[in-house]
Amino acid sequence: MVSGSVEAIVCRNLTKAFKKRRVLDKVNFALSDGVNVLVGENGAGKSTLFYLISGIMKPDSGIAMLNGIDSWKNHGQAMREVSFMPEKPSVLGGTSVREHIYWFSSLNGTGMERIIDYLHFFQVDYILPATFQSLSLGEMQLVMIACYLSTESSIFIFDEPNSNVDVHKRSLVSEAIRQKADKSNSLFLISTHVLDEMLTIYDRMLVLDKHTVRFSAESGKVSFVSVLRTNNNNQMLASVREMDSSAVLINNAVFTSLEIKRCAEIASENGIVIMSYFLIPAEMARIYE
Repeated sequence: MVSGSVEAIVCRNLTKAFKKRRVLDKVNFALSDGVNVLVGENGAGKSTLFYLISGIMKPDSGIAMLNGIDSWKNHGQAMREVSFMPEKPSVLGGTSVREHIYWFSSLNGTGMERIIDYLHFFQVDYILPATFQSLSLGEMQLVMIACYLSTESSIFIFDEPNSNVDVHKRSLVSEAIRQKADKSNSLFLISTHVLDEMLTIYDRMLVLDKHTVRFSAESGKVSFVSVLRTNNNNQMLASVREMDSSAVLINNAVFTSLEIKRCAEIASENGIVIMSYFLIPAEMARIYE
């Protein structure tokens, strides 16, 4: 298991380009334990970084290590205690969920009962007789999360695990991840653009911007910006500016330092409907300009 004094995931000057397009440039960070969330805009290179860390893709330069082992040069050994779930995991479309669980548990040495327990926790155990091809993307993702969480890995690398999951289920996934990390003393590295639920469980946040990790901070040391899209952005901006003079309108969204709860109150007072909202680290706000 991961010890707080051991660097379980290390990236040193990790660089990757596709043809002439630089995706990652000299990425450096080290993680020892806890729930670590990697955030960045779509196309920032989060998935590419995860493929490099997991030794699936060869870096142009630099090194990624898992538990002190070069993940590219010694892939099998490095991944021995690692569970990597890509954003779009491969599944056996024609088989039932129960059959898939059987094969996954057989190959990974985990019990079917443990996976089914997670499905019950996620309130989707009704899908056990169904085939994968009949599932929604969210249901399919929950099955895969249940499978990977059932393993005894010391490192879990999840790429956008909440991307297709509804709000209530996202809360359950976050709770399950936090419980797993605490009980097993394992390390989680999770990429996401859905920050609301992850804000309740993370220990450290990393921001990927302009091809590298430019910001890293522990929970409680990150300031956030509320991003709102409403049915009347100009009126919302004017109302918000009465309390936050720094609020701005960028790409048809209001950016403000006010908490979401206060924004909702302002919207209600002025007859404005909030169509969508999310939170981003203040350090990320400039990439939306």
